[in-house]
Amino acid sequence: MRRGGGCASMAQPERFDRFKKPGAGGGGGFSRQAAVKALKESVQTGHKTGLPPALLTLFQARAQLGLPVDLKKTTINQPYTGLSAYVKEFAGEGDPEYQPPKAEDRPPSPRLFRNRELPWQVRLETETKTEKKIRLTKWKLEEAEREAREKAKTYDPNKDPKIEGDPYKTIIVSRLSYDVTDKKLRREFEEYGPVKRVRIVTDKAGKPRGYAFVEFEHKADMKEAYKAADGKKIEGRRVLVDVERGRTVENWKPRRLGGGLGAPGREAKLPKKPKAGAVVLPLPVAPPTED
Repeated sequence: MRRGGGCASMAQPERFDRFKKPGAGGGGGFSRQAAVKALKESVQTGHKTGLPPALLTLFQARAQLGLPVDLKKTTINQPYTGLSAYVKEFAGEGDPEYQPPKAEDRPPSPRLFRNRELPWQVRLETETKTEKKIRLTKWKLEEAEREAREKAKTYDPNKDPKIEGDPYKTIIVSRLSYDVTDKKLRREFEEYGPVKRVRIVTDKAGKPRGYAFVEFEHKADMKEAYKAADGKKIEGRRVLVDVERGRTVENWKPRRLGGGLGAPGREAKLPKKPKAGAVVLPLPVAPPTED
C-alpha cells in the first residue's frame, strides 16, 4: 500500500511536466497555451472550440424552411354593404346599455368643471370640486341671510347696555386703524368742540373692530365734526364720519343685519369694456347634456 501510494505521488507531478515552459535546467513556469492545447486534443471533437458533441449540437443551425406550396387565396363572395342596415341594431336613448340611469345625487346640468376639457374626457356622476364650492357658498349665504332676518326681528339699539349718551350729539367714526387709542381719537376731535365720551368698539377678545363712537358736549359741535371730519386722515387712514343712525332713524338696521348705507366699493362692479382691436376668444362649447 505504501509502495503504491508512493508511486502515485511521484507520478502526479510528471503529468504537468509537459506544460512547463522550456528553460535552463527545466525550471520554467507553467505554460497556459500548452495546457489548453492538450485539453482540446483530449476532447477529440475536431472542433476549434474543443466543446463536446452534446454542446455543439445546441449551436447547430436548423434546416432552412422550404417554400410554401398549394396556398390558395380565399375569396369572399358576399357583397360589400354599408352600416345603414345595422343601425336598427344599435342601442338608442332609453336603453340602459347606451344611457345608464342617472344617480339620484347627480348635480343638475350644465355641469361645472375646473378643467374645461373634462366633459369630453369623462362622464362624472358625482359632484365636482367646483360644484361643491358653489353649493357651500350658496348655503352659507342663505344661512347668513336667515340668521340676519331672525336677529333683525329682535334688534333694538336702545336696549344695548353698552350704548349710552345722547344720540343727537354722537357721531360714528369708521375705517379706523387698529392702532388708534381713545386718547388719540379724543385729541383729533376736540378741535371741533369739547368731547364728552369716546368708545372704540371691540370684539369679545378685546381687539378693536375698526369703528368708534364719539359724543360731544354740544349738538352744534357734533354737526361741525360731521361735516368737516369726514375723510380726515388718522394714523395714516382716511376715516368715514356719520351720525348715529341706530337711535335716530326709525327702523334702522346695521349692515350685519341686512341694512346700512353701504359704500361704492361694496357694490357690484360692471364688467370692463374690451379694448379697441382686442380679439375675444370664444369659450369651448359644452357637450350635449343627458337632461
